[in-house]
Amino acid sequence: MILLLVSLSLARGWRRSERAARFHARELEARIDTLLKIQAEMTGRMQSMAEHLGTRQSDLMRSVNERLDGFGHKLGQSMAQSSKITQESLGALHERLGIIDRAQKIIKNLSGQVGELQQILSNKQARGAFGQGRMEVIIQDALPETAYTFQATLSTGSRPDCVIHMPNGAPPLVIDAKFPLETFNRLHDEDDDAKAAAQQFRRDVAKHVLDIHERYLIA
Repeated sequence: MILLLVSLSLARGWRRSERAARFHARELEARIDTLLKIQAEMTGRMQSMAEHLGTRQSDLMRSVNERLDGFGHKLGQSMAQSSKITQESLGALHERLGIIDRAQKIIKNLSGQVGELQQILSNKQARGAFGQGRMEVIIQDALPETAYTFQATLSTGSRPDCVIHMPNGAPPLVIDAKFPLETFNRLHDEDDDAKAAAQQFRRDVAKHVLDIHERYLIA
């Protein structure tokens, strides 16, 4: 009898243990299912975030590339424009340097001519020949060849620089190309007395007029 009671008690305890084990197993399975669902949701979210980040990264790279391309294009245009302006400036500078070089050569030639002219004017004979030449050019440009004679011999034996043959039987006009240059230059010389220079110039002009009257004025 006692053995039977012990067997029944053991059987009941085993059944209760089996039911408890099954309950815990079902509860564990439910928790595992919940964890699997959570893991699946997390995996989906991670994939969505990765796709979103990939899209954002592509957009960012495309925007950066577009900006770099635009900046490079603008930089290239700016460099080309700067190069063009530099070339134009260098060309203009080269042209101006050429003009300056030609001007310097002209100034040098003029300086030499001025020096030669000063030498001519400082010598009375050379100055007379220079004045004669200039006077002849002026007469030749203004009058026909039959209207004048250079170095003509008058009845008194004098030879003026030029004789103009006047029309209608009028007496010829005698021209003398000389001029009292020395005293004229003294009028503009700050080192000389202006009043004394003017008086001397008037005396020289009066003497020159008198000389022309005595040599070339024929009744």
